[in-house]
Amino acid sequence: METTMLANLDNLAELVHTPLFGLLLTLASYRFALWVYGRSNSLPIFHPFLVASIPVIIVLPLVNVDYEEYREQTQMISFLLGPATVALAWPLYRQLHTVRSVLKPILVATVFGATLSAAIAVGLAWWLGAPPEVVGSLAPKSITTPIAVEVVKSTGGYVSLAAGAVAITGIVGALSAGPIFRLLRVTDHRVKGFALGLVAHAIGTARAFEYGEKAGAFAGLALGLCGLVTAIALPWLWPWVAQYL
Repeated sequence: METTMLANLDNLAELVHTPLFGLLLTLASYRFALWVYGRSNSLPIFHPFLVASIPVIIVLPLVNVDYEEYREQTQMISFLLGPATVALAWPLYRQLHTVRSVLKPILVATVFGATLSAAIAVGLAWWLGAPPEVVGSLAPKSITTPIAVEVVKSTGGYVSLAAGAVAITGIVGALSAGPIFRLLRVTDHRVKGFALGLVAHAIGTARAFEYGEKAGAFAGLALGLCGLVTAIALPWLWPWVAQYL
């Protein structure tokens, strides 16, 4: 019996270092987070993205799995971020007639918002004395992760830090959106959705869909446009910015 138990423990230890473990841990954590979010009547502080990270943070050190290994285990989920982002085109298509009526304000807000988001992050990091690599990692903080990890390569930043900055930006945006909308008396779902997608990317878009399909469609549009503008402009402008860091 003792030999059998040792063999089972060895098999379990081997399982921990396979992609199956990372996938199961991620999916179980997210399912738990959805349950908590539902039980809390959708309180922003219990947003699934935030709650789901807690079991992962607790379990990984206990089973001696570092972040790099966990990231390799969950590459399939990371890959699906791209198709999931593209799938946002469907609700946008359903709201296409509404989008056309406000196309000019959308384009102006996108350019202004994308520029301001990157400028604030870069300016604050530089002012606080962060090294150039850290400043470069924070520049694409307001675009979705699949785009940010590619853009950060042109700014000389760290991919892991950029991914973390993107996640924190999304969480803060989703948490603060409700109180800010109430303070500013924003009732138009188009404005709510576009603001969430522009500032808080995919996490903000998920939050926007809770307001309705129209808000979700405008959030998806903002997410895509902000990512496009940043991906084109930031690598081109960064050499000029970097000489002042």
